[in-house]
Amino acid sequence: MTYTAKQIRDYYKSGSNNPENNNKNICALEVAKALGVAHQTRYLHTISDLVRAARTSYTVRSRMSKVKGKSVGGARKTLAKVSATDTVGTIIGYIIRVDGHVILTLPDGTTHTDTDPRQRDARRITHCYAVYAQCVHTY
Repeated sequence: MTYTAKQIRDYYKSGSNNPENNNKNICALEVAKALGVAHQTRYLHTISDLVRAARTSYTVRSRMSKVKGKSVGGARKTLAKVSATDTVGTIIGYIIRVDGHVILTLPDGTTHTDTDPRQRDARRITHCYAVYAQCVHTY
């Protein structure tokens, strides 16, 4: 069965955890606020929505290959190493998606924004994006 874009958005809106604005989930909204891009898109339900919003002000690139198969806690040292050795630019943080949730970390891997914090974070990473300080447009 094929769903229309409206049907998909209606599905996300019906399952939103934000009673004030069901167009934006709370965890994605808090990460977007921390990056200063919460106003850039109408919807913040999926990782694609959040990355699209972030790309209006920053360069955002996947770094999943660096942390594939790791938990959030297990990836912290790896993220710090990636930040120290990355040649693309200055990383200001990482957008990390785990099942049903999104987190923003600092370049050294410490948590910056997490609406569901854990003492020992064993949640498996499904997406990881580096956020660079400057937006670089290529036309």
